[in-house]
Amino acid sequence: MRIRLALLALALLTFLAFGTEVQAETGVRYPTFTMSNDRLVRTQTAYIPITATDNIHGVALKTPNDIHIDRENNIYIVSTGDDGGKLVTFNLEEEDVRVFGEDYLVNPTGVHVNDHGDMFIADRDGAVVYRLNSEGDILMEYTRPDSPLFGAESYRPRKVVADNRGNVYVLNRGTRGLAQFGPQGEFLGYFGTNTITPTLRTVLQQTFFTREQRERLFALTPPEISNMTIDGRGLIHTVSLGVEERGVKRLNISGENLLPAMHNPSDLADVFVGPIGNIYVITRSGMIYEYDREGNLLFAFGGQDVSNQISGLHNVPSGIAVDSDFNIFTVDRASGELQVFAPTEFANLVHLALSTYQEGHYLESMEPWQEVLRMNDFFDLAHQGIGNAAYSLGEYEEALESYRMAHDRDGYSEAFWEVRNEWLMDYAGGFFVGLFVFLFVYVVNLKLRFMKTVKKPLKDGFRFLRKKSSIFDEMMFLFSFLRHPPDSTYAIKREERVGYVPATILLILYFVFYVFYIYNLNFLFNHRILTEINMIEETAKVLLPIVIWVFANYLIGSIREGEGRFKDVYVASIFALAPLFLTLPLLTVFSWGLTYNEAFLVDFIMSLAVMVTALYFFFMVKEVHFYSVKETVQSIFISAFTMALLVLGTFIVYILLNELVTLIRDIFMEVFYRV
Repeated sequence: MRIRLALLALALLTFLAFGTEVQAETGVRYPTFTMSNDRLVRTQTAYIPITATDNIHGVALKTPNDIHIDRENNIYIVSTGDDGGKLVTFNLEEEDVRVFGEDYLVNPTGVHVNDHGDMFIADRDGAVVYRLNSEGDILMEYTRPDSPLFGAESYRPRKVVADNRGNVYVLNRGTRGLAQFGPQGEFLGYFGTNTITPTLRTVLQQTFFTREQRERLFALTPPEISNMTIDGRGLIHTVSLGVEERGVKRLNISGENLLPAMHNPSDLADVFVGPIGNIYVITRSGMIYEYDREGNLLFAFGGQDVSNQISGLHNVPSGIAVDSDFNIFTVDRASGELQVFAPTEFANLVHLALSTYQEGHYLESMEPWQEVLRMNDFFDLAHQGIGNAAYSLGEYEEALESYRMAHDRDGYSEAFWEVRNEWLMDYAGGFFVGLFVFLFVYVVNLKLRFMKTVKKPLKDGFRFLRKKSSIFDEMMFLFSFLRHPPDSTYAIKREERVGYVPATILLILYFVFYVFYIYNLNFLFNHRILTEINMIEETAKVLLPIVIWVFANYLIGSIREGEGRFKDVYVASIFALAPLFLTLPLLTVFSWGLTYNEAFLVDFIMSLAVMVTALYFFFMVKEVHFYSVKETVQSIFISAFTMALLVLGTFIVYILLNELVTLIRDIFMEVFYRV
């Protein structure tokens, strides 16, 4: 066993001294992922497994339940066997291994060491948390509090951490939060309790159900905290089960989460904070996730192997820890092994860039980020890192492009704000001169009316085109419709003012405006992936609702004694859509000059366009079918319901036809092969 541990130490020291030159094709049995534009994508291998062992210098790990690494790279593992529990502590650079607690630990499931070297052990079956000094002497025991604040639940401490102020946090029942003890062992209350996010269903049940019904139906409990750790700044991090995006939390002194929504699975088992504030979590399914201190996913790798045969995978992982050289240590209670992962050159470059930037060396941090991009141009965090460095140096144009490549809209908005300010400062004089000239011309025109002479050739040319082309004239009737929708709808219906062809051309123009909108809307407000836009889907998205509406409203009008013909409904509906579709290109161009601070303007303009379009639709239905206000509202709602039925019916017919085709094909193949 001494030889095996010596080989483990030698392997680690070799990696620390010379680094690793491995790439994605190193032969590891798992892929590595990172985030790009809010999606998981493959990237180079970040960590490779170097070894796994089930005992340390002859001390069997048996069932390791938790692991901790202190600032001196001392490793602490608590485990359970048939003869009770124990704490195993060792350092890879030494051959000495120490074992504590074999005579009193029952089932230790959590271990933590503070900056003073005191060791804390949570003994679940022993119902006690021990505080030991560096020599293994028991300094204090934290037993079940007598305080009524603790509640009536049993005391089975699973995990423990301690801060530098002497406070101890015990994870007992995860739904209640962390039991907090003071420096003298007094119970202070619960800390960091998860909250329940209400849904529409639970709100309605709580509102309308009686108390007896609510008690029989369900007992709402917050998500369970599954593990915790504490970083060098004294901030506690927790992971919870059954929670996505908010499963990893960094708690301030008030117990509030400081991390944004993150990409995390729902089966988080353990968490550890590395040397530069990076957050490492391991899941029950064996996946390891590494985040930077802002919550951005760096790497995700690993997986599950119930056979305990594949290096780098886990069966039932129970703990994770990281040393000062970014080596990852995991323990698995099913295989009984300690497994070690070393960072590759790619991961080391990412860590170097992050640490350099965090230390305030912005210019120096760009070089490792650029090296990362030479290895993987799709590593978003590298683009973001270069953007952050450029922004800190006042190079806002360069930061703008990097943030765009990184899909970092918050950073892009801040950089664009600075770029826009510089542009306004450069051209403010010209802008005010232009405004003064415009106002001067406007005032002079009020007296001399010379603009009539200027505009006369344009008006004459416009009238000439309308006389020569009936299609153009009918299309231009749209502007009359926008000014007077009821009267114009009457003209479309009674005077045959517009035909099928001009209306169809307008519909095609609407679609062109929509395509311009989805491709050219400001990056800040456009969350589409442009390379993945499917024009067939976009065409169906725009045209199908219009076509279905026309058929539905015409059918309902025919049944409910409406006067509108199919042509009237078709043409008037297209004209009524004008406010919405004419807004799209204008909003697109307007968005080019906005930041997130003005995002409300985009929402306001779009909402206004939708409301005006709805108003035009109301007048259109009312005039086309010659309905009263009440009949108009009824017709619109019944038409919408009919649209839903048409879509549902088409879907059912599609499924039945698909099954019929499959049946006929199977019969044909059966006959073909048997005859």
